[in-house]
Amino acid sequence: MDFTLVAMWSSMGSTAKGVVIILLIMSMYSIGITVERFMTFRKGRIQSIGYIGALQPLVGTQGRLREAVGLDQRFRGSPVARVIGIGVNEFARGVEMLGPRANDPAELELVVDGVNRSMERMKDRELSNLRRGLAVLATISSSAPFVGLFGTVFGIITSFQNMADPNKGGGGGLATVSAGISEALLTTAVGLAVAIVSVWFYNFFTTKLDDFTIDVDETAGEVLDSMMREGRAAAVAPPPPGRPMPQAPQPRW
Repeated sequence: MDFTLVAMWSSMGSTAKGVVIILLIMSMYSIGITVERFMTFRKGRIQSIGYIGALQPLVGTQGRLREAVGLDQRFRGSPVARVIGIGVNEFARGVEMLGPRANDPAELELVVDGVNRSMERMKDRELSNLRRGLAVLATISSSAPFVGLFGTVFGIITSFQNMADPNKGGGGGLATVSAGISEALLTTAVGLAVAIVSVWFYNFFTTKLDDFTIDVDETAGEVLDSMMREGRAAAVAPPPPGRPMPQAPQPRW
């Protein structure tokens, strides 16, 4: 008996062949998602590191926060830049709309609170985009073994039917069904292989999502702290000489 893959494929029943084809389609789909997600995560990671590096001196230096407006446009592939960028732009618009009331701590706190909500919404959207396709990987990793087992069960049923049929070489011996059982177990082996690879990459991308969430939360916290410091500095700053008191000083950001 020839136990090569080609010989086993040719001797398989229609059900087992259908199961193997389904598993191969699931495998190719899983590989496609993995390659696409890997490139997306890699590009986002590289650009996020660049954005955080460019943002850090602006956030850590008093009076330079306004320079961060539009910085996210230089890092369009960075999820962190999209989240923080919308917050910085929202803060700049909010302060501009406040006008002379920009030195009121209560008004400024409302602006910062709105900025925080905007960044949270954008973070949820970016997380949803990064999760695209991961649910399919999870489904493939959990269902592929059962799909392979389905083919195995049908293959074993066919083998025992052949063993009981004298016209097909059946005689009750183990040698009669050994080839059929090995062919049937092939579908389970393929299903396990597809599931193992899928679950590995699913866990890999889930870890990257956790890293992204930490990067966004830490960067957003630093930016919000910088906004509050800028607001407090504007609130305590004396009015420019020669200007009436009601005219608020222009914020330095």
